[in-house]
Order: sequence, then C-alpha cells, then structure tokens
Amino acid sequence: MKESPLPYSDEKAYRIAYLVLGYIRKTLTEAEHDELDAWVEASDENMLLFEELTDEKNIEANLAWMESVQTEKALEKTKEQLQFSSPAKNKRRKLWPFMAAAAILIAIIAVYLIQPWKTNSQINTAPVATNDALPGGNKAILTLSNGAIINLEEKSTGLIQSETGTKIEKTGDGLLMYEKLTDAKQTNYNTVSIPRGGQYALALSDGTKVWLNALSSLKFPEQFPDSTRVVELTGEAFFHVAKDKKHPFIVKINENEQVKVLGTQFNVSSYKDEESKITLIEGSVQVNSKNDRLLLAPGQQAKINNGNMLLEKHADTEAATGWKNGEFVFHDADVYGIMRQAERWYDVNVIYRATSSEHFNFSISRNEPLSKILHVMELTGKIHFKIENKSVYVLP
Repeated sequence: MKESPLPYSDEKAYRIAYLVLGYIRKTLTEAEHDELDAWVEASDENMLLFEELTDEKNIEANLAWMESVQTEKALEKTKEQLQFSSPAKNKRRKLWPFMAAAAILIAIIAVYLIQPWKTNSQINTAPVATNDALPGGNKAILTLSNGAIINLEEKSTGLIQSETGTKIEKTGDGLLMYEKLTDAKQTNYNTVSIPRGGQYALALSDGTKVWLNALSSLKFPEQFPDSTRVVELTGEAFFHVAKDKKHPFIVKINENEQVKVLGTQFNVSSYKDEESKITLIEGSVQVNSKNDRLLLAPGQQAKINNGNMLLEKHADTEAATGWKNGEFVFHDADVYGIMRQAERWYDVNVIYRATSSEHFNFSISRNEPLSKILHVMELTGKIHFKIENKSVYVLP
C-alpha cells in the first residue's frame, strides 16, 4: 500500500469524518461508499484508523465522554490542542500526524453522533447565528363557508363556530377539530391554508385526522354528505382516514389525479411544479391519474408526472413521512430537493450561485435553525451557503 498523505487538513479530516459517520449510520450513497473504500485502501494507517473509528466499544466510550462536556467546545479545544494544520506548531508538539488525525476524527464523529439525540430544550437554548432562519410552527388560515377568515395562530383556544350544525373548535394542543352536532341543511365547505413556515393538524367530522405541511391547503366539507367523502389538497398532507366501508374517502390532488381509500394511513405530496408522490403506510389505496390507475400496498409509492404514473415497490417511507414526525429525513437527496423543503419550512428564498451534483444522507429535527442543516451539508467540503435576511445563497 502507498503511504498515507498525512497530516490532514481541516477539510480532509471533516470529509473523512462525514464518510465514516455515513458508514456507521448506513446512509452512504454508492459513490460515497466508493470514496470511503478508496481512502481505506490507500494505506495501512487509514485502514487501522477506520477500524478504530467504527469499533462499537470506541464509539460508546467517545459518546460517553462527549456527553459529559459541551460537544462543540470540546471539538474546538481538541483542534486547538492538536494544531495539526500548522507545520511549525506540529514540530513543537512532535505529535504523530496519524494520531492527530485519529483524535480529531473521533471528536468530530462523536459530536455528530450526539447532535440528533438532543432534546427540544437543548435545541431551543442552543446559540443561533446572527444571520439565520428559525424553524416554522403551527400557523394556518381557516376560511369558513360564510367567507370569514380566521388566523389560527392568533386565535385563542375554544369554540370557533357551531351555527351550521357542526362544532368547530381549536383545542388546547393546537388541533382544529370538527364535530357533527345535527344534520346540516346544505354542504358547507371550509379551507385550511398553511403559509410558508407553517404546519397544522385537523380532525374532520368523520374522525379522519389530517396533518398539513407548509405551503399547503385543504378544502373539505364541514359535514360529509351521504355518498362519498371528498377533499381537495394542494401541497403535502398525511392522512389517517377513519374507516367507513360505505363511504370511500377521496383526495383530489389535481384535475385528473385522486387517491381513493376506505381506511388507511398515507402521505400525499403534490406541490406545484413537482411530481406528485403518494406513499402508503397502512391499508390500501387506489391512485388514479389521467393515463393510469394503481393499487398500492403498504410500503409502496406512486409517482405521477404529467399524468404518467410510476410504481415504487420499496418506497422510502421514512423520508416521505419524516416531516409529520418533526424531522427532515434525507436519503440520497440532492441540494435542490433539500432546499425546496427549506424554502417552505424556513420561509426563505434560495439563490443559486453554484450548481451541485452532490447527494446527501442525514436526518435532523425540524426544530433546528436553518444554519444547522446547511452546516451538515457543508461538511462534505463541496458546497457552501450564506444566509442574508430571508435569502440563502448556494455557493461553490
């Protein structure tokens, strides 16, 4: 084997840390696997270092140590002590470069193994960069059948309306709830619209629960008529449909596209200028488009683009539904897909000053400020970002 090109620069150390962490979490793309394999096979030192970093006992020991201190400060202190980026200082310390690289990599990996386990209180008290974008929250606009517009973020808990035979209230946990009191004389439609930087959950009069993601809207009747249960969706929503064999539940997502179910759990993503994705978690659904029809089984996904439908038999359900559980989950995701989600949740505009073919694998809480997501992506050393006011610049 050829000799390892040590000592490492900061950029090189971070890149190897990113690859090793991806190996531990089993989230590497095929190209990243090849890159890691090439590095491991480059020298005996690299192979030994890789074995040390991926040894379960070493990982547990490092985690225990990092949990007992402030991880970011510990990382900076480790870097200062090693000082391997300055040849002059390295001569004074006479620290073997291989050991320096091992120590810094262990510290980096320990930091990023711990980060996703932080509690909400730890996240909320973490320092935020001056130029940053904070996460969204429970925000929605309710438009009633009489044209009244209600800002649910500002609306106090309690009754909203009951005059039409349906009780509408905002509960203490931020849920918009519909309850049938008497048979309505006519079908009254309501619309819940979610702005950028918002999300909201509602319970329909039949017991179906719906979670709406940012920049989405749902039009639905206060009470469902006797024939079918039909709602109209733009954007993204997760449905947990109440079972009713006599009354199928239909989600209209475009003029010629709909999802038909009896009782099930599924996610629908149908944003403008993006392909529609219907991901089934439980039960069964029939997906209809202009040109095709599919019956999905749990764990499958239908993709619709310009009326043409494609069946994904082994869908990435974790990535499709992570938002509903308060997480961003990216598996082999490109920059553009990640930044589209960032635009909607953080209410920012993304400006591209560089293109990128890089793909990413990581998950992170939606409670984190935007800078944390960008920082994880910057660890690859192949892309950089700058936040100014409500704009995010993608840089080479």
